[in-house]
Amino acid sequence: MRNVLELPRLSRIERDRRWTLVREGMQARGLDAIVLWGWPTMWDFYTANARYLCPVGGNAEFNVLIFPLTGEPTCFVQMPTFLEGWRSAQDWVSDIRARGGTWADSVAKRINELGLGNRQIGMDGLAGPLDPDGWVPHSVYVRLKELLPEANLVDLGDMLEQARAIKSAEEVAVLERAAALGDLMLQGCRDIAKPGVKECEVYARMVEVMLANGGEEPTLFLWACDRHPYPHPFRVPTTRPLERGDVIICEIHPKYGGYFTHVERTFCLGQPEAKQREIYDGCVAAYERGLELFKPGARISEAMEEVRKAIDDRGLAICETGIHGHGLASLEYPRYRHHALKADQGAVKAIGDQFRPGMVFAFNIDLFDPKWRNGETGCVFAETIHITDTNARRMHSYPTEFQTLTV
Repeated sequence: MRNVLELPRLSRIERDRRWTLVREGMQARGLDAIVLWGWPTMWDFYTANARYLCPVGGNAEFNVLIFPLTGEPTCFVQMPTFLEGWRSAQDWVSDIRARGGTWADSVAKRINELGLGNRQIGMDGLAGPLDPDGWVPHSVYVRLKELLPEANLVDLGDMLEQARAIKSAEEVAVLERAAALGDLMLQGCRDIAKPGVKECEVYARMVEVMLANGGEEPTLFLWACDRHPYPHPFRVPTTRPLERGDVIICEIHPKYGGYFTHVERTFCLGQPEAKQREIYDGCVAAYERGLELFKPGARISEAMEEVRKAIDDRGLAICETGIHGHGLASLEYPRYRHHALKADQGAVKAIGDQFRPGMVFAFNIDLFDPKWRNGETGCVFAETIHITDTNARRMHSYPTEFQTLTV
């Protein structure tokens, strides 16, 4: 097998930047090591912290990372059959091991090997402003406490998520590749969607386009198709053949090298109804208003209230409208969603209420008219935005117009 696999890579300069940044945070908190539970759930979102320091991930691989204050980190993956592959897939971490016994057994053994069994050990995955439930199984935590009775296990909260909030130039470049995949996927929909073609066939073509151009699974790809689809896409396509007059709404998180962007569009086979076009125009108007206001130093809450006002002024209602950070996961910092403001209060408090250069986030606007068809159908629009030193820049280049398909 080849010693170097042809997969996306970031530089060791980028690795060193991240390791230094995180170790400064560890030192400030008095931590001797951290354990990052890269758990491949929620489309791999919960591998993001571990993958930020050790680029092992994709296709639902575990990445349980022990990252000491000094010395080399150790990555545990699920099975020994993949060890050589991961050593060839990246060049940041050389100590990659397979789980031996339980996950807690593996971690505790390595912690003791490092002589840290009675020290301060930080852990992610317990809870935090972005995820109040956490994702580490209770049984793993209890077993680790049993195996390391003299260690002080400390909840990291959102230390890694805050470190990941501002993207480097290398990260932005990878996100650009992911955004380009999203544009190709939308074009793939436009190329194949026509009466008689099954929903699942269109969906499959879009996934094929992403993978054939270097994309990575798993990723979020939501879909709905009907003459009057839900105001928000569903999870999976059906086997029904498309019909003239069908409206397709899709939410895609194209993924490249572990990095996700976010794009949504509304398509119609033939001409949409006047009200559908009106709702979609409202989505784009709100989007354009946001782009006018998103700039370094501007208050996130004030800009998003203006977006809401642009929607209200048209008599439309929100299914989903807001911003949420994108990178090695979705729902990162910054986060301000009108449909989930209570949940995002902690996020705004944690990261601050200002746009900052290097932030990358999805800006999605999914709307309906409460006076039309009981508000049970609508249109969607979203793109990924990068805050530069001077303004907000759209990362996708696919046309913003309602996608009317000739039939």
